[in-house]
Amino acid sequence: MNESRSIRISTDTIIRAILLIFLAVILYSLRDTLLLVIVSIVIASFVEAGVRMFKGWGVSRSLSVPIIFLVVISALLALFFAFVPVVVRELSGVLTLILQYLPSAPVNSQSVGGVTQFINNISHHYSLTEILSSVKTSSTALTQGATSIIGSTFGSLIDIALVCVMSFYLSIQERGIDNFLRILTPVKHEHYVVNLWNRTQHKIGLWFKGQLLLGLIMGAITIVVLTLLGVQYSFLVGLVTGIAELIPFGIIFAAIPAILFAVIDGGVILGVKVLIFYIVAHELEGYVLSPVVAHRTVGIPPLVVLLSFLIGISIAGFWGALIAIPVAVFALEYIGDVEKQKLVPITVNHPDNK
Repeated sequence: MNESRSIRISTDTIIRAILLIFLAVILYSLRDTLLLVIVSIVIASFVEAGVRMFKGWGVSRSLSVPIIFLVVISALLALFFAFVPVVVRELSGVLTLILQYLPSAPVNSQSVGGVTQFINNISHHYSLTEILSSVKTSSTALTQGATSIIGSTFGSLIDIALVCVMSFYLSIQERGIDNFLRILTPVKHEHYVVNLWNRTQHKIGLWFKGQLLLGLIMGAITIVVLTLLGVQYSFLVGLVTGIAELIPFGIIFAAIPAILFAVIDGGVILGVKVLIFYIVAHELEGYVLSPVVAHRTVGIPPLVVLLSFLIGISIAGFWGALIAIPVAVFALEYIGDVEKQKLVPITVNHPDNK
């Protein structure tokens, strides 16, 4: 017997589906703004760690937050004006060194004659009007390209200013991030979301402190050792090594340019010495420095860090790289809670964990 089945969809279900689609469209259209908001929350979370430190010294939040922003901005400007000239000078030296090994084609009479013949062919096959039209089109394209670059740069400066203002506003308020998350979260889940972010913030703070300490140590050691070995551009290589410590296996990638510069400038023997140094440095980091630093910090799986950086950069560029680790750790904490069956509906407002 043929049985007829009917599917009934209530009006409430249709309305909810329409609202979800409408919400998804709005979120997609506001994705750039949401990205800046997330970046502001991440920066404010790092500022919160400094506020706690100042609070232990008896400094109020209204005074500690401006001090932290002023110190960070001043430090960035100082690093820029102190290190950029050195980096530019060493980069120019690197380019000069590389250009010495590139094939050069001196200009001779034959090449000049070829250019003359090329110009004659153009004037023979194309009229003056067509040539001028092409020049006008090219100049228009260059003007549009310059305008686009200026617009993107100005837009980036505006985004940076907005991020600074929002992060400052979230930091200057007592429990500003928690209150902001409560606004975005349904009432029955707001306690869990705030608690989840607090745990994520604590874990990321410990990880970042550990990686920053490793970067400073490895960068300083690299600069000193390469300088003693007589490798040119040791400061630039040491700076790259210190920054590379923020990503897994970064010291391996930093070793490539160091060995290349050593071989080009001092021969194979110097390159072998630099290779041995990086092998010893890698072992020193893995078996001595990392365990000591990890004793006071919380480790994050290297694969998670690497994939987070790659995904964040591919999706949102610089801002994506900045929020990649916090978002990944937040997701890992949530997945861990689901696995432990800790995620339960909360129907009342519990006080937050201190």
